[in-house]
Amino acid sequence: MKLALLGTGMIVQELLPVLAGLNIRPHAILGTERSRLRTLELAQRSQIPHCFFRYEEVLDCDADTVYIGLPNFLHYPYAKEALRRGKHVITEKPAVISLWELEELHTLARAGNLIFLEAMTLHHLPLFAQLRQDLPRLGPVRMADLQFCQSSSRYEAFLRGETPPVFDPQLAGGALMDLNVYNIHCALFLFGKPQVLHYQATLQRGIDTSGVLLLNYGDKQVICTAAKDCQGADHSFILGEKGRITLYHPVSRALRYDLELNGQPPEEHRFPEDRHRMSYEFDVFRQIIDGHDLDRAWALQALTVEATRILEAARGQVGL
Repeated sequence: MKLALLGTGMIVQELLPVLAGLNIRPHAILGTERSRLRTLELAQRSQIPHCFFRYEEVLDCDADTVYIGLPNFLHYPYAKEALRRGKHVITEKPAVISLWELEELHTLARAGNLIFLEAMTLHHLPLFAQLRQDLPRLGPVRMADLQFCQSSSRYEAFLRGETPPVFDPQLAGGALMDLNVYNIHCALFLFGKPQVLHYQATLQRGIDTSGVLLLNYGDKQVICTAAKDCQGADHSFILGEKGRITLYHPVSRALRYDLELNGQPPEEHRFPEDRHRMSYEFDVFRQIIDGHDLDRAWALQALTVEATRILEAARGQVGL
């Protein structure tokens, strides 16, 4: 995987040491004129040979894969151009804003024998592989309560009348797209596709600063709660007829869960804290792209399709 990074924000800065630990040396990085100094510093620090400030230069270089660490609304146009130029694409979550955008990208990828992937950490974490194996021990699951409530550092600016990107409806910001997307992917990973969904949100200046998404599976109900306007404890619960699982920390970076069967002491399951959560997914991405494993890529794409379908429907219910 010969990787070009798009963006110089926090997610890219967090990713760079992860790639170094996996012995993945980025081939290029794209910045803007406004971020020129930061781009050059990141390139020097991480020994990235090429710095570009126009996307066309990235598309012309010999990187085979583009990682899109840009704001949500830019994922689709940048991914589309990369696929048209014969490059694989890894895009940060949420992959795109609408289902038609995703369908077009998947069509381009398949026509070009290319791979399109959404960077969703939890599908690759050892914790969730083990949790899915333990789930039948609960008997029939009847309820799950998944929470990710994290007060945004930009919320005070929003209250002062500013419009940071994470609270900009024109840029696909908000609690659903930024945080609840993780809960949605968790529900899909563990329980599959819901039958019905309903979204209720706290709307301020046209954006959902917090919200509750109910996923109805018929035999179980899954509550997905996310907030950028208040801080939560972020403990999630899965409740079955024979016991419960308590999941600690938001699902995107969970390292521990307790399984407690009725009448029995809890079993604690801890997972390594010395490995960054993003290292698992990029290890998998390298295997998929270097091995051109289309079957594995399409299985992950199927989860992205269902998540995008839920996001689009939920946004429509509250007028986003």
